[in-house]
Amino acid sequence: MKPGYLLTIVLASVLILSFAIVLIKSDVLQVEPEYKQPSSLSIREVDVKPVEVTSSRIEVNVTAYINHAGSKTKNATMLIRAISRDTRLLETQVSAPIPETDSELEKTLAILTNLKVERNGGYELNILLFDNGSIRDSGSVSISGLNALTPQSKRSGVVLNNIDFTVSSVSTGKVSIKSDIYLENKAQDASENLKMTIKAREAASNLLADKTNTETGMIASETTAVKSVQLAVPDGYNYMVVVELWRGDTLINSWEKPVLLAPTKTIPKESVEKKVNIEVSKFVREGGVSGAMQKEGGYYPAATPTPAYAGAPKEPGFEIFAAVAAILAVFVSRRRS
Repeated sequence: MKPGYLLTIVLASVLILSFAIVLIKSDVLQVEPEYKQPSSLSIREVDVKPVEVTSSRIEVNVTAYINHAGSKTKNATMLIRAISRDTRLLETQVSAPIPETDSELEKTLAILTNLKVERNGGYELNILLFDNGSIRDSGSVSISGLNALTPQSKRSGVVLNNIDFTVSSVSTGKVSIKSDIYLENKAQDASENLKMTIKAREAASNLLADKTNTETGMIASETTAVKSVQLAVPDGYNYMVVVELWRGDTLINSWEKPVLLAPTKTIPKESVEKKVNIEVSKFVREGGVSGAMQKEGGYYPAATPTPAYAGAPKEPGFEIFAAVAAILAVFVSRRRS
């Protein structure tokens, strides 16, 4: 064999052997890719709390605790849809992004967002979790009784505990009623000075008989203040005394209590109502205004006897002693005869 051919065969064998070694090494060094579990999102718990309350709407905060496991999510979002419980119509909806996490361990994320709904309704909040355009989990929570929440504009901490009525004086056809109003501040801080309007409405006709204004003043926390006002109303009628609390042009709250100057009672046997004549002058307290009764813009004339009280029984006086003396004189004269 010629030396040239032998050298060619040796070189070809070396090349073939080199390619074989390379192929074998590539097969040996190749590693299978690691299997990664797909992402998983699930709702564990939901909290709902009010943020802002107005007379017509309420803003609530929804915090969803979402369990994340598996690989990284892609464009994950949380969608909340508020469905009216009365009409089953969609009231509103909001969405919030779910942040991506590189942790391979299971992790709980707190995702929160706010939404506004009507205050006078109940709603079912449907929560949907999306990942890469697919729904991973869903849940719902109901909210109701929203109209029981007091709007911020009507919060004062001041409540009315009671009203006491006393008759200060009686004039011709007029009765002066002193109203002691007990106001308690249940807030943690001292209350602001609020305007208070007191009205006396005739119960049957709803006519306004008298009205006066005053202020609450600053009331310390968890204390009660007594505010006294005078109302002058016609005698012989029943009234509803209304107390209104104002902050500027906003009516915060109102209360009412009846005053019966013409009460009625029920006769059990006949089951009918019978009018009871009440002598208001008997309820005049010491220290009340005598004579003329002060009123806004002037005075009422001094009290004069009226037919309603002219026939009232007189209190016993010296007439009793005169009658006893006359009886004794007759008895003595008969004994002598």
